[in-house]
Amino acid sequence: FDAVRSLFLTVLIMALLPSAFITPFIGVLVWSWVSFMSPHRLVWGIGDSLPWALIVGSVGIAGWLVSERRRIPMDATTVLLALLAVLFTISTYYSLVPDLAWVKWQAIMKEFVFFFITAALVTNRVRVHALMWIMVISISYYGIKGGIFTLITGGSYRVYGPDLSEISDNNQLAAALVMVLPLMNYLGRQSKSEVLRLGSRFSMGFCLLSILASYSRGAFIALAAMVLWLWRHTRHKLISVVVIGGTLAAAVTFMPSDWVARMSSIQDYQQDASAEGRLQIWETAIKIAVARPLTGGGFYAPYTQSVVDQYSPGVQARAVHSIWLEVLGENGFPALFVWTALLLIGLTNCRFIIRRTKDIPELRWANDLGHMSIVALLGYAVGGSFLSLPYWDFYYTLLVLIACVRRITAQELALMGKTEPTFADRLKLARVKPTLPVPQPQMAMRPTK
Repeated sequence: FDAVRSLFLTVLIMALLPSAFITPFIGVLVWSWVSFMSPHRLVWGIGDSLPWALIVGSVGIAGWLVSERRRIPMDATTVLLALLAVLFTISTYYSLVPDLAWVKWQAIMKEFVFFFITAALVTNRVRVHALMWIMVISISYYGIKGGIFTLITGGSYRVYGPDLSEISDNNQLAAALVMVLPLMNYLGRQSKSEVLRLGSRFSMGFCLLSILASYSRGAFIALAAMVLWLWRHTRHKLISVVVIGGTLAAAVTFMPSDWVARMSSIQDYQQDASAEGRLQIWETAIKIAVARPLTGGGFYAPYTQSVVDQYSPGVQARAVHSIWLEVLGENGFPALFVWTALLLIGLTNCRFIIRRTKDIPELRWANDLGHMSIVALLGYAVGGSFLSLPYWDFYYTLLVLIACVRRITAQELALMGKTEPTFADRLKLARVKPTLPVPQPQMAMRPTK
């Protein structure tokens, strides 16, 4: 049976390659599916041995150059991605562990190339939704599967992602599922099929169980932050409290006492060995960045014991468990600044979409996407503060997708005649002094005889 699954996956991807060349956007979809879901990690044999992301990506790039050569947009997101790639390259060149760093650099640069192709080819609402469906299905598969497993086992076992992937660890999978929940909600609300709407709600419930069954305290904090944000920014607060709070309370009640004990340890982090280890490696990452502020230690520096011994003797080398400090320790302050700016630009794009599409029925889909994308980015930022997931391709793809939606929204508004003044226009208007009416001199009245 394993051989059959492996053969089926191989034939399926191979069959999609011609379509990926003729229509490069199909290559974007297949590459995203392979990269985010890692379906080849679910089989053995030839299906697991081939570099599918590289194969599909090469065909997609060739198709983009030949079949549909659209210009890569020069917006804030793509510019910051390009700058971040340059900074990653510099930090790798001066890495403390060059052998490991260059391997990581090659993997990241392959992903970055396809981010630019994605930015060029996502040109309309249909393509936005197609890519988002692939993104949600790729991650929610493990959430649904894990949720069913949790129901069967009573939450006594932890849920993990696919082996040898960026979401293989229970903490990383939980953070991924937290980020996917609002996107899943968006697709369900946009669907015209009642079956898909109902299916999205059940899928969200299973993913919620998987998040809890991961026993990830960072993901639980991110989940709580998302619930507070949704409650704060929803119109029907009472209904939201009943629905969201009731669902979360039911899920928490279902979990065993071991889970409750682990979540309760959040407030007693001083006595928790795992939390203490994280604090130590955070301090180590900061020390590396202070000693090498422009480049950091390079990829895998905090993971290498010889490097950790150099800056923090007696500390065990391990994952940094913080997206912010891992970027800082591995790539220095300039990279952290650009990396943070990339997130802020994503949030700014969401705010632009929400503000400009308000009360426009034709663009209600973009308005909903802007709201849910903010929630997804919030979940990533909060959960990622306690997890190692700073180079996750799914996150960067979402930022690119949001930038594409902003561009599509601006084009649609221009067609409607609802353009917004540019920064230069606003600057000119600010320099123009208002003209006041000049008072006319009054003629003296001659006395009448």
